[in-house]
Amino acid sequence: MRVRLLGPVDAVVGGAPVAIPGLRRKAGLAVLGLHDGGIAATGRLIEAAWGDQAAKVSPNTLQSHVSALRRLLGNRNAIIARPPGYLLATGTTDVAEARRLVERGERADDPVESAATLRAALALWRDRSLVDVGGVAWLDEQAAGLERLRTRAQLALVRARLALGEHAQLEPDLERLADARPFDEQVHAQLMFALYRTGRQADALSVYRRLRTTLADHLGIDPNQRLRDLEIAILRQDPVLEESALAVRLLAG
Repeated sequence: MRVRLLGPVDAVVGGAPVAIPGLRRKAGLAVLGLHDGGIAATGRLIEAAWGDQAAKVSPNTLQSHVSALRRLLGNRNAIIARPPGYLLATGTTDVAEARRLVERGERADDPVESAATLRAALALWRDRSLVDVGGVAWLDEQAAGLERLRTRAQLALVRARLALGEHAQLEPDLERLADARPFDEQVHAQLMFALYRTGRQADALSVYRRLRTTLADHLGIDPNQRLRDLEIAILRQDPVLEESALAVRLLAG
């Protein structure tokens, strides 16, 4: 059994997706899955499932929803009671698998292995994390953390693909990332490098100037030293920029 949280909350049992009806059951299963085999306290489960009405909900009401989840999962031992709450006792989650793959992809020395592993991690996201259980502070915080993990995987994949020389193929993706993350210096450095390596020196320098203006106008700061060094290297057409592996290490965040 696998509980899936990187998108709508559901489960895969025996290779087949199992829909979880009802916001409260989805929220409860999400909390259990996010505790990664640890105990989810009764209070947290009730708060996630009932929100502002949590103070009126009894542990017996929660217990009935847990029983319903067990039936949906087809295993009465899938969720067990253990003070001060419940835990998911069988199976795994797509979150645990994504974290494992992202860490493995980041550690890989071979960019081919790194890219393949990070693509496998990113394929686990079917939509925005916890997309159908928003509105409760704790779950919203968890969703934001999972989206940061997704971005981390995306940026690591970019580094691996730059090391493989896929500069031209990466330009559209990096343009979109730069638009979505206007203050992200690492993304802009990667875009500058990709543009330079495809013969677009002027465009690479234009990206730097645009970022410098954005940072000054909105945050009152200058680009970091690494970006300033990259701008100088591009201006000078430094030969180091022709060595993909070395340049990618210099660009890594």
